[in-house]
Amino acid sequence: MLSNLKTELQIDHLLVMYVGNLETYQGVDLLLDSFALVLQKATQTSLVIVGGEPVDVQKYQRNAEQLNIHAHVHFLGQKPVKDLGLYLSQADILVSPRIKGKNTPMKLYSYLDSGKPLVATNLLTHTQLLDQRLAMLTEPTPEEFSQGLLQLIQDESLRLRLGTAGKQFVEQKHTYAAFHEKLTELYDWLQTEVVPGAASILRDSA
Repeated sequence: MLSNLKTELQIDHLLVMYVGNLETYQGVDLLLDSFALVLQKATQTSLVIVGGEPVDVQKYQRNAEQLNIHAHVHFLGQKPVKDLGLYLSQADILVSPRIKGKNTPMKLYSYLDSGKPLVATNLLTHTQLLDQRLAMLTEPTPEEFSQGLLQLIQDESLRLRLGTAGKQFVEQKHTYAAFHEKLTELYDWLQTEVVPGAASILRDSA
């Protein structure tokens, strides 16, 4: 069973989490630059990044070191698909800093269903599904994204409101058939982004 992340990483404060691959379009550079700004005002915050090929993890670890935020950023690498929900449940804030693309990331459905608040870029890739009632949407710049994060870090009631709204949206707006279709697409996404090869096994047994 997945251990308690905060205990394992010695985190006794808010945990921001990103899940997905570390390709350029995902906006990991934007996320790290934004988080560096966040730490100037909210030092008791940590960022956990789940997913990514080892070479990409090493690249962004170096970037975090250059930004002098490496003590607050934890790269976990690829993890089993079956543990995705457990990881999301241990976050206080979830992020999707994507800077390119038109398709809706399938992970957004898992993000919303987790009941945790979400910060995402105000781009078509997100706004096809999200609006300000469901997530904190910001422009794709470090200044704006960091401000969105800070708002949630500093406002517990806002975190609760957005997290609750997102979970209710998934439960009320998506029938079982629609959810099953999205779940199939999610497995396909997981197969390519988090742990290649594992998702097909999960789908066959579902």
